[in-house]
Amino acid sequence: MLHFPSPLTAAATEIVISCLEIAADMAVDFDPPEAWRDVYPLSAECFTPELARETLLGLLVKLRLPEAYVPTEYHWRLMYECLKVQIKVLNDVPLPSLVAQLTTLATAHDALYLSLPTRAQGVEGFHIDFDALIDTYFWDTDFLMDAESFARLSAEAKTNLGFSPSVFGVTQGLAPHPEELVLRRAEE
Repeated sequence: MLHFPSPLTAAATEIVISCLEIAADMAVDFDPPEAWRDVYPLSAECFTPELARETLLGLLVKLRLPEAYVPTEYHWRLMYECLKVQIKVLNDVPLPSLVAQLTTLATAHDALYLSLPTRAQGVEGFHIDFDALIDTYFWDTDFLMDAESFARLSAEAKTNLGFSPSVFGVTQGLAPHPEELVLRRAEE
């Protein structure tokens, strides 16, 4: 599993898995390849489509394990944008199989970000509130800060705000060092 501020519910896990799987499948299929930048402008600053696919597949492997792994700022940024793009698509064109699965898995906690059909069949009324999902399961969104704003902060301010060292590279649009994409086990 991935280490989130609060553990993913079964429904949230299915949403994240579905979105990351779809994004991974599509990452290298953009034609022309520059279309990757149009669909994933934030991630494209740091990831090639190939690296994004490889990273997403790695996240999916760890997400399915019982041990908790800690994503880096690069992972959070990529997951954030993949969820944003894919949830928009799922809201526009819901997958009946996913809606049916979420209907059986959803708990009261999931109502914070998930609206399900009121009828036993169909997808009418299905909606995932992206912002509420992010508020529920992401620590913060430091990785979205623009380079100029980050650069204006003093070292003391960055420390006081609790920025991780990898925020610099993400905000500057730098490609991740291979070590910055290693998912490490969470400290128990």
